[in-house]
Amino acid sequence: MLLPIIVLVALAAGLLVLAPRFSPYEALRLSGEPQRVGLLAFADGVDRAALDAAARQAAEDQAELAQARVANLQIFVRELAGRPAVFAYFETAAPGLDGLTTVLGRHSAGTRALEARLTPHPRAAPGQVWLRMEWMNLIATTTAFPHQHQAVQPLGLVSGLKPASEPQYRQLHQTNWPGVVDAMVQARHRNWTTFLAELDEALYLFTYAEYIGTNRDADNAVMAADPATQRWWKQTQPCLIDLHGEGSWSIMQRAGD
Repeated sequence: MLLPIIVLVALAAGLLVLAPRFSPYEALRLSGEPQRVGLLAFADGVDRAALDAAARQAAEDQAELAQARVANLQIFVRELAGRPAVFAYFETAAPGLDGLTTVLGRHSAGTRALEARLTPHPRAAPGQVWLRMEWMNLIATTTAFPHQHQAVQPLGLVSGLKPASEPQYRQLHQTNWPGVVDAMVQARHRNWTTFLAELDEALYLFTYAEYIGTNRDADNAVMAADPATQRWWKQTQPCLIDLHGEGSWSIMQRAGD
């Protein structure tokens, strides 16, 4: 009787060894969820009205963008290290690296007009305007959402990341705490996705999120009162740099509004 039990245990152990093991990032890419792409460039010397008009034109090219499998294009602007930084976010159903290497300019007249006004990121690929940022984290919470909603408010946020704290920040966001995710849902936020970019010797985090409530200040207060969220912030906030005197995260202006 003992021998069959030993054999079963050995077989189970062997199956565990042979089973595929993916990082959260790899598992997400295999999940069928749309991939999220964050791009960074600059708008040096560009009039804000002209930038807004170009951003509106780019976002309105829905048919052309859809042919390129680009959806939900959103563009945000905020001064960063003395320069107007432009954060472009979109989603794509293109799989694997094909989706992540998608660039905007070749896909529509609107995106080409926008890019013509921008200054490339210093580390952009030759002939390109945008730096594709590293996709660091996603809290989607888009299925089985408990709230009724009529409108979606896109949000762009930016923060600095202390280089010495990068390993800790990455580790925390590889295992988002369940209580923090639940509090975010209760506060009517979804599709919270964060990207990392370098500029000179500094690190910056850019986040896109969607708010589907009617009183964000009140919902933020509910989230801030959550014990799990408070413990989370004690771990994450020391990693971040207040860039504009607004706290850990600064709100970016949505171009075209």
